[in-house]
Amino acid sequence: MNAATYAAQRIAIGIVAALLTLLTLSTIRTQAGFGFEPIGAAFGSCAAVFAALCWWFALRGHLAESRERMRFVVLCGIVLGGIGFVIGFFGPILFAPDANQGPLLGIFVTGPAGFVLGVVIGWIYVRLRSRRRGGAANGGA
Repeated sequence: MNAATYAAQRIAIGIVAALLTLLTLSTIRTQAGFGFEPIGAAFGSCAAVFAALCWWFALRGHLAESRERMRFVVLCGIVLGGIGFVIGFFGPILFAPDANQGPLLGIFVTGPAGFVLGVVIGWIYVRLRSRRRGGAANGGA
């Protein structure tokens, strides 16, 4: 890809990042005003993680090394999110077959929580690995 294409992508993703940041702040305000709601917290944390990933791409997407780190972090989120979804979706089916809304746990709680946890773990791993290599001094994550 050429520099103009990356610049256009980064601008578009920056706009998405700003909107996701507003959604995250709105969710935090709602959680603070009405009390803690698990589903609201799951969606808010996912919006925050997506906003952080979008800001990361908007600010550092022109660097190939940074894009590779982003791929790894997102892959970790997808893997752990998938595991969380499977556990939350099929667990209630196996252990409480009479609970008709059991699979919604995987869709709305454990799947998003697994994705957020995977992204955080992946980011920490990438960050520690880049520091060991000395990458933080020359444009680390």
